[in-house]
Amino acid sequence: MPTLSRADSRTRRVCRDAAFLCAALMFSYLETMFPLSLLIPLPGVKLGLANVLITAVFFWYSPLDAGIVSLLRVSVAALLFGSVTSFFFSAMGALCAYLVLWLCRLVFGRFCSYIGVSVLAAAAHQVGQITAAVILFFSAAPMAYLPVLLCVAVVTGGVTGFVLNLLAPRLADRMKRGRNA
Repeated sequence: MPTLSRADSRTRRVCRDAAFLCAALMFSYLETMFPLSLLIPLPGVKLGLANVLITAVFFWYSPLDAGIVSLLRVSVAALLFGSVTSFFFSAMGALCAYLVLWLCRLVFGRFCSYIGVSVLAAAAHQVGQITAAVILFFSAAPMAYLPVLLCVAVVTGGVTGFVLNLLAPRLADRMKRGRNA
């Protein structure tokens, strides 16, 4: 079997991350077409389908790839579907969720399922967004909304974790094989 040159493996990695970015953007776009606010009439509530992909990339490829895909997804989604303000909210939420993924990887290891990881990441995302609101509005008033968002995070994180648990057996091997190809 021929070995890959360093440049070829970098090219494969960039192409793979671009494919993950496209999939994450597709999930973000689907969420704008079918807003969860029709079922849960609360401002700022989304299911977070792109987080299924980010979490999978984080655990099955590398945290660096997940961070790159997450940052690019937030940036491009804000350009396509949002604004500077929505970028700030999304970036703060994504950063907090990413830090929790690291925490889960380092501290909990094999003791936390994808459902647990997704619930914790969703809760961290909400904390990040409330932090962004506190910074933008120069007021602690948005903190009153945090308990409601944390309850929603348990539901949305549970759903995305459940989806990841369903997909894990089918996709983990394929993704790992793709990493080694």
